[in-house]
Amino acid sequence: MSKRLLLSFIFICVILQITIIPYFKIFGIKPDLILSSVVIVSLSCDLKLALALSIFAGAFKDIFGANTFAINSLVSGLWSLLVIKLSRRIAIDINLSRAGLIFVIAILNAFVVRIFFWYSGTYVPLGIFLRISFLDSLYTALVSLLVFRVLKIK
Repeated sequence: MSKRLLLSFIFICVILQITIIPYFKIFGIKPDLILSSVVIVSLSCDLKLALALSIFAGAFKDIFGANTFAINSLVSGLWSLLVIKLSRRIAIDINLSRAGLIFVIAILNAFVVRIFFWYSGTYVPLGIFLRISFLDSLYTALVSLLVFRVLKIK
C-alpha cells in the first residue's frame, strides 16, 4: 500500500471510530478501529513508516478519547514494534491469524491502559475489567475480519 493510502485508511478509521462506531455498541462495548488500523499498518509496511503512522493514529485516539494524553501515542508505537517483530518470526498471512493478533494486542492494550489508570487513581474492579477487556477485544477482532474483507486483504 502507498503512504497516502495508508494515511487515508487511518483517517477513515478515526472518522468511523468517532462518528459511526458508537452506534454499534453491544453491552456498552464498541470495537477499536484505530487499534486495528495500527496492526494492519504494521503488517503492511516497513518499520519507520509503520511506527510513524501508528504514533499518528495513537495521537488521534488521544485527541478524541477520554484517556490521559499521550498514553495511546506511546502504546500504539509499542504495539507497532511488537507486531513488526512478531511478523518477522511468525507467518501472519491469513485473516484469522491477523484477527487473533488483533485480539491479543487489544487485550494487552487494555491491561496497559488499566495500569496507567490505576496509577492515576482510577480504579475498576478486576472482574468487571476482565469481562469488558475480553468482550472489547473479541468485538475488535471480529470487526477487523470485516475490515480485512472490505480492504480485500488476503
